[in-house]
Amino acid sequence: MRLKTLTLLSAVAISLARAPAWAELGFVLTPATQSTVAGNRVIFNGTLTNQSLTGNLFLNGIRVAFTGATNILADTNVFFANVPGILLPGETYSDLIFAVAINANAAPGSYFGTVAIGGGTNIFAAADLASQPFEVSLPSPALAIARSGTGILLSWPAPADGFVLQRNLDLIATNWIALTNTPLLTNAQFQVILSPPDGTIFYRLQRP
Repeated sequence: MRLKTLTLLSAVAISLARAPAWAELGFVLTPATQSTVAGNRVIFNGTLTNQSLTGNLFLNGIRVAFTGATNILADTNVFFANVPGILLPGETYSDLIFAVAINANAAPGSYFGTVAIGGGTNIFAAADLASQPFEVSLPSPALAIARSGTGILLSWPAPADGFVLQRNLDLIATNWIALTNTPLLTNAQFQVILSPPDGTIFYRLQRP
């Protein structure tokens, strides 16, 4: 009889150890991917939900980690300034979560990271309750061409630090030549006016 009792208690102990936490945080970024240009700042919105129907959930911190990314910096002040400290049972918060500042020297490409919300069942808890991956995409600035009087107007969006306007007679050739014309900044657009070329000339924006 004693052996059976001990076996039963052991089974109960294992069952309790595997039970899920009483309070869970639902977390979704909306959207989780954003596109911008170097020198800008993007804000990520999200939804936080206390999935427990019986207990409060304390939101005590936020942690942002980047995956091999440089020239970008997380701003967590958005979280602490806007997110409520407590989510009541079943309560949902939808608003600003965090921001990412893009250095003007950041190269085009995709930057990845993970944001985790910390907290727990009391004001001192700091465990990661939920996390979400995010992505910041920096496409190369688009070069536009149009007529301007008797000349041609080349323009691209600002900021575009580090990009150089180049020309070539052949797309296959590698001997692109940088133009020495100084771009003018007008209505958040860099602009260069050139004389019409004799024949075909190709233009591009290149980051050395």
